[in-house]
Amino acid sequence: MKFNFHTVYKLSFVLITICTLCVLSYCGKTEYNQLSGTLTDMSTGEPVANAKVEFEITEIISGSFNSAFVPFKEAFTNSEGKFLIEFESRNFVKMRLKFSKDGYHTVNNTFEPQNAESDYVINDIIPKASFINVRVYNGFPYDPDDVVKIRFLNINPECNVCCGPDFRYFYGAYVDTSFVCKVVGGDYITINYISIHQDQSKIVDSQVYCTPGDTVMYNCYY
Repeated sequence: MKFNFHTVYKLSFVLITICTLCVLSYCGKTEYNQLSGTLTDMSTGEPVANAKVEFEITEIISGSFNSAFVPFKEAFTNSEGKFLIEFESRNFVKMRLKFSKDGYHTVNNTFEPQNAESDYVINDIIPKASFINVRVYNGFPYDPDDVVKIRFLNINPECNVCCGPDFRYFYGAYVDTSFVCKVVGGDYITINYISIHQDQSKIVDSQVYCTPGDTVMYNCYY
């Protein structure tokens, strides 16, 4: 088969055009990152299905940085507690996943961005929701030096949205107030309080069951 000049020229032109289009297509291709993981129940270790997964970010726009997280993408966990979010590669300052579902406390997981081509695997746990409403009441007041201190013990240490073990202090002869703490539904915790009247102290320890999806009332009368 013989090729004349015009045939070679046309073939060369077609090949160059195809190569150029391929290069342009590759250069204009949007790169995507993947964000995946598994969400499990804090107490049982079982996968949590149909939980909402919100991907939030902070970034610099037009030279200005806003430290508030803004929604970017969202997904839901499947029957195995797994989720997958694909997003365009950008220069984020901070990244955060927010996990929520009815009957559970909402939890956040904040992490740093890596390079533009990075994929992320974020596994997390979520606690069943329960609350303790504590009423603090000085029913037998003596003087302004009365004091009571209250703390929660045996709370799951992995629950970073629950109340901590530090004492809360209440002073004075006339105290009648209340406060609410988040705890893990289905767990047993200990409420420990120490009351002091005229240099005499009383120590009380109460074991409380944290009813899932409900608020447990506890009276601290002293």
